[in-house]
Amino acid sequence: MARVNPALREPTYEEVAVGEPIGPKRVVADEHYQQRARFALGQHAPQYGGGDGSLVPAPMIGRDLVALFCEVYDPSRTVGLHQKEEIWFHAPVPLGTVMNYTGSYTDKYERRGKGYTVFDCEARNAETGELLVRQISTEIMRIPEGIQLGTGSAPVEPGAERVSGEWPTDRTLAVRASRDLEPGTPVRPLTKLARQDQMTVFSGGADQWYNIHTDIEVALKAGFRDTLAQGMMETCWVAEMLEAFAGPDWHTSGWIKMAYLKPVFRGDEITLRAVIKHKAEQDGKTEFRFEVWAENNRGEMTAAGWASCRIA
Repeated sequence: MARVNPALREPTYEEVAVGEPIGPKRVVADEHYQQRARFALGQHAPQYGGGDGSLVPAPMIGRDLVALFCEVYDPSRTVGLHQKEEIWFHAPVPLGTVMNYTGSYTDKYERRGKGYTVFDCEARNAETGELLVRQISTEIMRIPEGIQLGTGSAPVEPGAERVSGEWPTDRTLAVRASRDLEPGTPVRPLTKLARQDQMTVFSGGADQWYNIHTDIEVALKAGFRDTLAQGMMETCWVAEMLEAFAGPDWHTSGWIKMAYLKPVFRGDEITLRAVIKHKAEQDGKTEFRFEVWAENNRGEMTAAGWASCRIA
């Protein structure tokens, strides 16, 4: 059951203050942080295995940045709908890195009675100032009465290319990036199961956050049929798929922009897909641009967008 924290502001469209700085929040990427991220994401790649020289999964930093507003706004009163996410990976994050999270709301606007907010934030190395991860998220924080949740889709931006969702069955899957790969090549997909224990850790259960992702009562009250995974989980899974493809170059050049189309409910099996759409040579490196999407076990596209990276 949700519990109100009187020390925090109510997380509503009307209460959001554009331009108000949030942070810095000091975070240590220690072994507990690494283990939490590995469990929540189901990420078992050897570079995240712990010990000297290992890394922490940077997508989890993106998740934390999305939640940075909860330093000011009460997370247990949040019933927002994440619509779009854009995230840049600038540098790998070694185990033990001390980070500063900062951010602010840069815009709020209304469309068809819905109140949208835009949150821009970043994580930097607290000792060197190096930019590690940046993200911009767009969320609905005012939902008019009579709108049934979980049935709509994020709006397509004017002039934006639509993700076709066409999966080439006549092409060999690309397991690892190489400069001879051509547009139209599919990347080896990744399949994930939306497990409640991982959803709870991902969405603040350890901090006693009660929301549509961690508490069935909150989800039902908000009009959903079950708890649902954060859209950001799908972005993190796409990042895992593309990191496996691109290797270490992903940590310094990865970019993803996703729109969330349908909710992912507890127990859904999600397949993440990517197809190379464009290829270009830039500064001695090969840049790949991908069409990416997620689909559930009912064949429905739950999220879609674009991604890119550069390989040496």
